[in-house]
Formats: sequence, C-alpha cells, structure tokens
Amino acid sequence: MNNSTEVISVDHDLKMIKPPHAKWPEPANVYFIKDEDGISLFDVGCSCDSSVGRVLGALNYLGWDKLPVKKIVLSHAHPDHIGGMKTLSSYLNPEQTILHEHDLPYANSPSDLNFSFDIPLCNEKNREKGNPDGNGFDILSYFEMVNCPMCSVKINKTVKEKDIINIGRYNFEVIHTPGHASGHISLFDTNKKLLLAGDIIGEIIPWYAPSSGGLTGFLESLQKIEALDIDIVLPSHGSIIKNSKKIIHEIITTFNKRDDSIIEALKSGQKTFHELNEILFEFPLLQFFPGTPMTESHLQKLIKDKKIKVLNKLYFLI
Repeated sequence: MNNSTEVISVDHDLKMIKPPHAKWPEPANVYFIKDEDGISLFDVGCSCDSSVGRVLGALNYLGWDKLPVKKIVLSHAHPDHIGGMKTLSSYLNPEQTILHEHDLPYANSPSDLNFSFDIPLCNEKNREKGNPDGNGFDILSYFEMVNCPMCSVKINKTVKEKDIINIGRYNFEVIHTPGHASGHISLFDTNKKLLLAGDIIGEIIPWYAPSSGGLTGFLESLQKIEALDIDIVLPSHGSIIKNSKKIIHEIITTFNKRDDSIIEALKSGQKTFHELNEILFEFPLLQFFPGTPMTESHLQKLIKDKKIKVLNKLYFLI
C-alpha cells in the first residue's frame, strides 16, 4: 500500500481513506462500507495516479479488492470527488453510480462546470478591469493543470432530498446541501447519528458561487445540518469531527466576518465590485477565482438582506 495512504477504521464495516493533506488539489476522502454482499463507496477522489493508487491499495490492504462493488455514491460532480471514476470504473464496475439530480448535467458534460463555477462572471469582471488575462479561462484546463482532471461519469441512479440509500447496516437519508455545488448531498443515518458530510463541513471551508447555491444556499444547508442529532461527522476533507455544532458556528462566523468587511468598507463611501473583491481577497489570482463568485455571493445576500444597494455598478449602504 502507498505509504501516503491512511486507512482509518470508523467501524468494522466503515473505513475512511484519507490523503496526506486536506487542501485542494488533493483528492477528497474516500469511504468504504462493507456488507455481506460486497462494498459501497462514498466518493472516489481524483483521477491522478497517486489518488487511484490509494483507493486500490486500501482495498487490497483491507482484503476487500475481490468483493463486488454495489454502489458508488458521489457527493457532487467536482473532480476531486468523482474524477477517479475515469480509471476506477473499469476496476470497480459498480452496479449503481448515484448522484443528486441537480449535478447530473455536470457528470454528463463536464465542460458545463464553467457555468456552475460562474467562470463567465469571472471573465466578465476581468474585462471590466481592462485585464485580458483570463478571458479564455476554462475550468477543465485548470483541473488538468493541477493534476486533478474532471471526467464524464455514467450515472444510473439520481437522488433528491429525503431519498433513502440503504448500504449494509446503514440507512442514509439524502440531505440536499447546495452552496458549493448545486447538487451537493450529505448522507445522514438517524439511528447511528452519523453524517457523511461531503464538503459542507470539514477542515476546509469550500468556495461558493451563485450558480451553485451561493452563500444563502450554503447557510441554509448548514442550518439543515445543525438541526440534526449528530454524534460523528465524516467530512470529505480533513479528519473525523465529533463536535459538528462548533464547526458550523466557526464556518458561519467566517461568513459573517466577510459580510462585515464589506459593510465596513462601504461606511467610507460607495465602492465598485472590484474594490470590494480586493478587500476580501488580497491576491489577483484569487480575486479572479474563487474570489469573484464568492464576493458576488456575499453582495447578493447583503442586497437580499436589504443592507446594501447597487446602482450603476456602485455598491453603497442603505
């Protein structure tokens, strides 16, 4: 097994495959669940050799490599979660590959992630600044550059809010948790008080974009999770979480601080989008992405909350 592979036993039939780091572009954690008929997976990681090697090496290490794969449940259609299907599908040959219905278009046509990531908005804002760099930016080319390419995935079952996915001893309810992705899901087993969180909670606070649910959608997703009676959270990035309410509070506090930074800046007078984006994101590369869709998400929320207005592309306090 790859020395960088960490196999964590959550229970005798539930294993967590954890990469060396939680930050992008490392792949997401992969979860194996075993029952008497075979194994199922929650996410599969990137398609790079190291990520695929971890998954296959862990299966071999556990002695589960010859078991039939019943289900692969994908939290959302981003390359660090589903890109590994490009290679792994031929090894694993799952009976069912499951994704939320809202993310099905991106599994079918990965180039459409440019719209989910609001890349046209990024290019538009870049042109407003008179900066030609990035006008032809393509998200799939970026994924290739960072060695976590996206691929199309054949989905043969879609799910929605409150659907039930049965895997061995686990009866998971689908919790639709958009914000980072329009079809992002978390899986919750009420009896075991266990949440497979995806990206909604973890060591890393993911970016958010208007076309993926935005900040408003992200906050509503966190409210759903906070209302659950959870003992253990299995995140897609980072270590096992035992105090979900504390983590949720920290995420919301981060969001509120970003809102407050915009409000504070507008106290001295009206500002352009670019001036506000530069306040939230110091470096030009981050201002382009993910800064542009994240700043836009905050501005849309503050307008909805009737705290600010925009007129002739200038933002000011109400």
